[in-house]
Amino acid sequence: MPSMVSPRPLLTAATTVVALITLAPVSAAASPHGYRVVDLGTLSGGDGAATAMNDRGDIVGWSTVAGGARHAVLWRHGVITDLGVLPGDSDSAAVDVNEFGDVAITSFGSDYVTRAVLWRDGQLHDLGTLGGENSVAIGVNDRRQVLGTSEPVGDMPHRFLWRSGVFTDLGREYFYESTTDFNNAGDVVGGFNVPPQDYPCTCVGGRLRDGVLTQIGSEALGINNRGQVVGAANGRAYRWQNGTLTDLGTLGGDWSRATAINDRGDVVGQSSTTAAWHPFLWRNGVMTDLTTRGLVATDWIEDINIRGQLVGARGNRPVLFR
Repeated sequence: MPSMVSPRPLLTAATTVVALITLAPVSAAASPHGYRVVDLGTLSGGDGAATAMNDRGDIVGWSTVAGGARHAVLWRHGVITDLGVLPGDSDSAAVDVNEFGDVAITSFGSDYVTRAVLWRDGQLHDLGTLGGENSVAIGVNDRRQVLGTSEPVGDMPHRFLWRSGVFTDLGREYFYESTTDFNNAGDVVGGFNVPPQDYPCTCVGGRLRDGVLTQIGSEALGINNRGQVVGAANGRAYRWQNGTLTDLGTLGGDWSRATAINDRGDVVGQSSTTAAWHPFLWRNGVMTDLTTRGLVATDWIEDINIRGQLVGARGNRPVLFR
């Protein structure tokens, strides 16, 4: 059955919250344990990366097959499953997995057409579009909503929520904007071009809720189910909640950037030291350099679950840090 479009008010107001900026308190809480690195394995091509993980331990991402094409994959209980591509397409990549094991995927055609896909119970479901040719999946939550972007006919991409065959149009994703994450409440975070929309972009981070934008920092990259948002503001990692933006500090350098948060409020990202960029974990007011806990400086972390497990990539290999 073709997907239907349910209208929703477009972004009509930008509510700027002047955040109360606080420095992260020093805590006597126990520091993170040492992590063991687990290579998750790949398909026949040998390359891959893990992009997301749920609290049950299901991990998704992509891996190459013989010939170099990328396929969306699921790692569960140590077994890798090739989730495939839509008929006629060449590549795919999984971007998120919910607690039901539903996987959000983008499938890529050889003609550069992309489609948002939901993998559920062993089947790929093409979600369709808002009327144009393309759609892209960004996430899936525990309400079984899929967040993505798609362009209506003759228009720029719009953000959307999809559920059970029905699209809800969240409004335009303007040039230089981004859509990065959402939670079970349907709150969407990303980058937004706000008035006066000077060239090339008067861009800020923000949370979109019911068509209203709350500006948060310079960029907003992750949100959890408690409504806590992480990203960067003026070159420093932050965690935001209820109008208060907490500066998470750095590892001795001038810069840091938070990229993911779990439902306990633990934050991962990268920070400069006096010599290089290192991955970090921020917990209970303390930022820990993860190169002192079994990671190396070039490890890339994509996600953290409620257990504190991390997934990402080490070089061209998909890895779990547990």
